[in-house]
Amino acid sequence: MESNDMFKIILESVEGKRLGQISEENNAEYLQQDENEFELLGDLSTCSYDVFSAKDMDCLIIELMNLQKIRLDSKEIKHLEDIINLARECKKTEGSRMIFTPFDE
Repeated sequence: MESNDMFKIILESVEGKRLGQISEENNAEYLQQDENEFELLGDLSTCSYDVFSAKDMDCLIIELMNLQKIRLDSKEIKHLEDIINLARECKKTEGSRMIFTPFDE
């Protein structure tokens, strides 16, 4: 993986309206995790979109919080907190989804 690989994390309504977006350079380096330990983050791909529904948010939030505990860089921890906040917003917005995409739009 190149050192500048990054995911854009997009919160989208059921109608396809963008409700929020965040990204951080090189975040693919730490967001992609071993699928044996991280069910959702273990599925992230730098070759396709990954879409998670509001019902996936509890699991995603737990995985992101666990990832925060093993990261040392404060910038990475802050970015993970921003993703957690977006996931919480997704959870309370009926019909919304979170998209992790490696593609420029």
